[in-house]
Amino acid sequence: MEIEYRKYDTLLFDLDDTLYPLSSGIARECGQNIKDYMAEKLGIDKTKILELSNSLYKNYGTTMAGLRAIGYNFDYDEYHSFVHGRLPYENIKPDYILRSLLLSLPLRKIIFTNADKLHAARALERLGLEDCFEGILCFESLNSTNRDNINDHNDEIFDIISYLSDHEKPVCALPKTPIVCKPSETAIVKALEIANINPQRTLFFDDSVRNIQAGKRIGLDTVLVGTSQRVKYADYALENIHNLKEALPQLWESEAKPENVRYSGKLAVETPVIA
Repeated sequence: MEIEYRKYDTLLFDLDDTLYPLSSGIARECGQNIKDYMAEKLGIDKTKILELSNSLYKNYGTTMAGLRAIGYNFDYDEYHSFVHGRLPYENIKPDYILRSLLLSLPLRKIIFTNADKLHAARALERLGLEDCFEGILCFESLNSTNRDNINDHNDEIFDIISYLSDHEKPVCALPKTPIVCKPSETAIVKALEIANINPQRTLFFDDSVRNIQAGKRIGLDTVLVGTSQRVKYADYALENIHNLKEALPQLWESEAKPENVRYSGKLAVETPVIA
């Protein structure tokens, strides 16, 4: 008798605004903390911060990646501590419904977030999901520390606002960032390699249309979370992660188990970070 294999053997989940709702206010507070960091730690004119942060986010995926690209140098751990350390984690409530859904899924489940490992661990703990995932792909998984060169100041900061105001100048000529993060296809490919994930057998959940589009381009099947409206490159759309079984009942079908896999990296001892 032939063994029936599942279409998917791995579920790859974004964390923030995917496993808990945008209404928690975490994203709003995080955005404000980033702006405060730009003013207090980098000395950026407060009147220019909103436009600059929006431009960096749009062109680099995260404001942090954009700040590094245009010439600002800072300690990554200090940045994350400032931006995430003051977040109202009490706004994230335990989610017993999601916990039950995740534990009933007989598939590999991995977190893939642009955030640092401490933030990921705190958020998962607040949700009550810290033991529901095999590992966490996070900022530290894709980026090395920059503590050795934080004193290498760049005297010239690239004026991205002026550059982009000239519509004849190509966006592709913007300075590159040393930070690897979504929605970069390079970041997604690197994450899949680290965790030994086959994109053809993986379903990727994210609330960002850009991340979903990038994932689709490298061969992932995709689920856009936070809306019931499908967009181009999204195979499925979930208004709420709780709708998972209703929208994708096939994930629970078949008794076949995923093949044994091994990481190319190591799991951290304190938190299951894939490094």
